[in-house]
Amino acid sequence: MAARKGRRRFRKDLQRQFEQIFDLERLDYQRLVRPARGKALLWGVLGAFIVYSTGFAIGYYGWQQQVVDYALFARLVWLLMLPATVVGILGWLLARNRLEYPLRQALKAYIATLEGDGGLLWRYGPLFAALAPNDLLSREVVELSRQRRLQDRPPEDYIVAVKALAGLLRDSDSNALAPSICQEVRENLVQT
Repeated sequence: MAARKGRRRFRKDLQRQFEQIFDLERLDYQRLVRPARGKALLWGVLGAFIVYSTGFAIGYYGWQQQVVDYALFARLVWLLMLPATVVGILGWLLARNRLEYPLRQALKAYIATLEGDGGLLWRYGPLFAALAPNDLLSREVVELSRQRRLQDRPPEDYIVAVKALAGLLRDSDSNALAPSICQEVRENLVQT
């Protein structure tokens, strides 16, 4: 019974310490990038509108001056949708990448400060191995944290691993934590 209480207390202490270290609000990539994605979509729609309306205006002017007949103008109206769509998609992709880049760089800088010189996420590796053995992405990010090579991965992967760890700490049963795992995580967190 005492070992069970110790594991439960360790899990709660570990969860409290985890919440003090990781700012999950700051790591919420989807919330941070939502306004940028909306602006990028507007830029794409604006680019498509400009291309289509310019082509339509030129065609309409030609039809009014009787240089272009009605059948050709009707085909032109439909054919203008293809270049307008291409320009809209390219504008959307370019704007999205340009607007998301500063957010990704800020997240990379925050992750670099969290990880520091010794790494941080790898210290929770035994929990991933015990509670989520099939979570390959998180285990890979933990290994990269151990090797101090997190700059090789996009920040979204790190965020997924941190959120998975938060979920494991919040939802796991204290019986799933063996005393050896608790001891290994304690030793990892004490190391500098």
